[in-house]
Amino acid sequence: MAGDGHPTWHGESDGCGPDDGAARRRRSPTRGFFIGMGAIVMFAVLLTAMGAMAAGSPAGDPAPPVPAESPAPEAGATASTVQNPTTIASSWSAGPTPVSPAPAPPAASDAVRLAGEADEVYDVRIVVAGQDWGADDAAQTANVEAVISAIDRLPATVISAVVAHANGPLTFVSNHQGSTLDGWQPYGGQPMTYYTNSDQGSAGYHASNQVVLSVGATSMSIGHEIFHAYQFRSVGPDQYALALLQPEVRSFMEAVGWRQVGSDEEVRQAVNQPWSELNSLYVYEGRALTYSSTSGATSTISAANPAEAFAIAGSFYYTRSSWMPLPDWPEYWAWFQANVG
Repeated sequence: MAGDGHPTWHGESDGCGPDDGAARRRRSPTRGFFIGMGAIVMFAVLLTAMGAMAAGSPAGDPAPPVPAESPAPEAGATASTVQNPTTIASSWSAGPTPVSPAPAPPAASDAVRLAGEADEVYDVRIVVAGQDWGADDAAQTANVEAVISAIDRLPATVISAVVAHANGPLTFVSNHQGSTLDGWQPYGGQPMTYYTNSDQGSAGYHASNQVVLSVGATSMSIGHEIFHAYQFRSVGPDQYALALLQPEVRSFMEAVGWRQVGSDEEVRQAVNQPWSELNSLYVYEGRALTYSSTSGATSTISAANPAEAFAIAGSFYYTRSSWMPLPDWPEYWAWFQANVG
């Protein structure tokens, strides 16, 4: 859905990944990488309450960091509404040519061991060699553990679906450059966390099943991206819009207050259009996605479309930290209990 060659998950320039011919695939960025922007939105708003929560958080379960590119709320605010961020212009024309990443620290033996165990137990691939999971052994081990923790917290129905994928095992990479396994940097080299079901590099464009993590991504952020992998498990590379026509997502929308105002054919045609076109075919009439911190501060998340709302709610429900209260979104939790587990 990048007919204009622009990424389109958020903002008025929003668009989707190319799927209209090999030549176009080689020169236009996919929109798969913009799925991760929802996680950034969610964690930007968490900064509102981080000061109070960090003080009361137990050691070993720290408050999640906010990505550098996320807008920070005003100090002292007790309520806020987060809107979709604007993507940097340099990413709009990022080509598929891989670049040489910054040298990664030597892989820690414990991180390598944990990655191997995750492969054996869950059939996921955590790529440690050539990636940056942290500056030292302790950081690398902790960041690989965050992936395993997210997987542990998610229902077996989700994990079994994302690992039994036509595009291969669910693969996790980590670096400061927002680089895919093939070396593609759709964000122009910025740290970024996102899911993509396509990749491109010197070997060309191909299907993928991949989560790219910024170094130090939290389990909640990782869980968000795994839910995107779950949502899009049955659609082809860059055909994310089609998932919104599937019975599962329709059921979710009906339960929580999303309404499709465009026709099914318009949704299908939006596959090769900017995300703003797809977003305009849906309206949200449900409860505000407001949540409270342990200190009583409140924040509200704005979801651009049902797919993003799905991943936001799923990551809150299953992978939030122990110190974070469950938001009062009962219709969301009832749907997940009945349909996901």
